[in-house]
This record gives sequence, C-alpha cells and structure tokens, in this order.
Amino acid sequence: MTPPEYPSRTFTGTARRAQIIRAAITTVNEIGYHRASLSEIAVRAGVGKSAIVYYFASKEALLLGVVDEVFGNQYEEIVPAVQAEKDPAGQLRAYARAYLAYVDSHRAEITAGFEIVVSHRTEDGTPLYLAGTEEDSALLRGILSAGMDAGVFRRMPLHIAVSLVESLLDVWATELQRDLQAELGNFGEETVNFLLQGLAVSPPGLCGAER
Repeated sequence: MTPPEYPSRTFTGTARRAQIIRAAITTVNEIGYHRASLSEIAVRAGVGKSAIVYYFASKEALLLGVVDEVFGNQYEEIVPAVQAEKDPAGQLRAYARAYLAYVDSHRAEITAGFEIVVSHRTEDGTPLYLAGTEEDSALLRGILSAGMDAGVFRRMPLHIAVSLVESLLDVWATELQRDLQAELGNFGEETVNFLLQGLAVSPPGLCGAER
C-alpha cells in the first residue's frame, strides 16, 4: 500500500505526529539530545522505528520538528497578548508575561527545545541557537524600536536591546533545566518589572549621580 503524500495532514497522521513529538520531548529530557536516537524515541512512543521514519525522515528532521512545534506554539500565544496592548511598554510587558507563562505551563517542551537548540548544529557547523535571523525576533524588535522612537525606552543599538531581553527571559528556562519541578514563585513578575525598569528612560541627572 502506498502511503499518502502528506500523511501528517490527515486526522490520524496529525495525532501520530503529535505522539511522536511528545515521545521525542520525553526522550531528550530523559537521556539528552545526543543519545535520543530514533530507536529510543520509538520505544517511548510505543511504535516501531519505521513508523517514525514514515513521518520524519531522520532524527534531525524530528528534533527540528520539536523546535518548530515548541517555539511556534509559544509565538502563537505571545502575538495576541501583544496585539491587545497599544503602547510599547504595555506590549513589552505583555510579551514578557506571555513568554514566561508559556515556559511555566510547557516545562517539558521548553527544556527539550532549549537542549536541542543548544546542542544541534547546522550543516556548516553553526550551533542552532546562533543560526537565527532578524525575522525570528521581528515582533520583539518592533516593540523595542517603537519604544525607543517614542522615548519610552532608552536608546541603544537595537540588536543589544533584543539580546538583553531574550537573555533575561531565558533565565527562567535555565532554572527549569536545573530542576523541571522548580518552584518559581513570583519569578515571572519580578523578571517583568526588572526588564521594564532596565529599559526605562532614566530621569535627567540620575545616571552617574550616585556610585
């Protein structure tokens, strides 16, 4: 029997693809990126290795599929939160809260996604986390640029502002990599407040006034 051209687009195919991705996430979290073979993933998915290859041509394709799924879903939750706000400060606050809320409610997915992004290399040897483009951060870049133009955020090179925001928000994911069950308490709101205060325009004469 010849398989359909796009098996994952059928109802059954979509469910099986999701099952395999969940198993890949579990495998990466349990034994790490480098040991997460298709055979190990197949065991946790409860399917044969051939069933995985039917939907994903290789381990690389599957684990990159995990990255697309995890961070694509996160982006889809961030966008409406940002769009509900009108001013740059409100949009950045919404962006950060939605980002961190997703991390907290999708802990296993995020920790696996981060391990893959850090461990995987592209064909030319570049770590995946360094292979991003400006398009990947377009939403955040737009918020920060608008805030600087409006005088809400202090001006600095845009790529530096983006890196600072992303690095701060990723601290939470790092905590979960240490302990997936970590109690984060008010970590989220403290992070958001720290972020907004750090980007705020300082009152005249304040910078350097006290050492």
